[in-house]
Amino acid sequence: MSLSPFIATVVWFPILLSMIPLCAVFQDPVDDWIAETERWRELRERQLRSADGWLAVTGLHWLEQDEVRFGSAPDCEIRLAAESSPAEGGRFTVTGGVVLFTAADGASLRFNGKPAKNGILTLTGTGPEADSADRLSIGSSTLQLLRRTGKLAIRIRDSNSGLIRDFPGERWFPPNQAYRIPARFVAAAPGSSIEFQNVRGATLSQELAGTVEFEFEGRLLRLQATQDEPGKLFVVFRDQTSGQQTWPGGRFLSVDLPKDDTSVVLDFNRAYNPPCAYNPYTLCPLPPSQNHLSISISAGALRPHVSPAGSK
Repeated sequence: MSLSPFIATVVWFPILLSMIPLCAVFQDPVDDWIAETERWRELRERQLRSADGWLAVTGLHWLEQDEVRFGSAPDCEIRLAAESSPAEGGRFTVTGGVVLFTAADGASLRFNGKPAKNGILTLTGTGPEADSADRLSIGSSTLQLLRRTGKLAIRIRDSNSGLIRDFPGERWFPPNQAYRIPARFVAAAPGSSIEFQNVRGATLSQELAGTVEFEFEGRLLRLQATQDEPGKLFVVFRDQTSGQQTWPGGRFLSVDLPKDDTSVVLDFNRAYNPPCAYNPYTLCPLPPSQNHLSISISAGALRPHVSPAGSK
């Protein structure tokens, strides 16, 4: 049997290997993690800038009357942008905690993407804190029902918001694996709660999911968490960078719940700013005292360039 094909293969194989980029042969897991972190950050900024994002919020109106009108007219209780809304857009009627909307004559409303003359806005939960998945749109404005500390309100968004237009972009600490910290989750006893104060001074109580314990710089530290959505823990924290490099009101962190044991990972590279860091018409919870860390978390979101103004 001729050895020529075998010899040719032996000769050419090293040459072929040299033509393959080293990254295809030896993929660096750290590079993969950095790339994934950057993708997550890019997605967050796209969400911020979206028509349903926090930069689009242009107002918050408490429903303290049985009937309120919305439109661009000066005497409307809920004022919308004159560029996209008629003087009279419609009205909300509050009856026994139910919020109905009715279009004004000649106004063009869309309810969850479809033309509508009237309908009901519903909330997704029964507790004191709840948002509606419904969206009522008129021109570039979108109205959403929410409940905070037991009170109903309408949140106004505008896809032509100046905050979207002028936003210079998010700023972040460089990705650093030292702030991707293994931790232990200790579930709270059933019925346990945690109290938050929001930026308007109101106090709210939420069910406590448990405590996350971790070691950093030789210290054992703890953060209390709620369960924000299925499979996720939600942490509101403050650290020694707060008010300096990072937002004074603290930052948020989402953590995957452990599936089989108590092990979780706190990736502070994904610590993000609360909505009130960008917008005055939001109701962020502030970190409870037990979540004030005595260390600097030099990872995640930096303080935005632009501070919100004109809160009301």
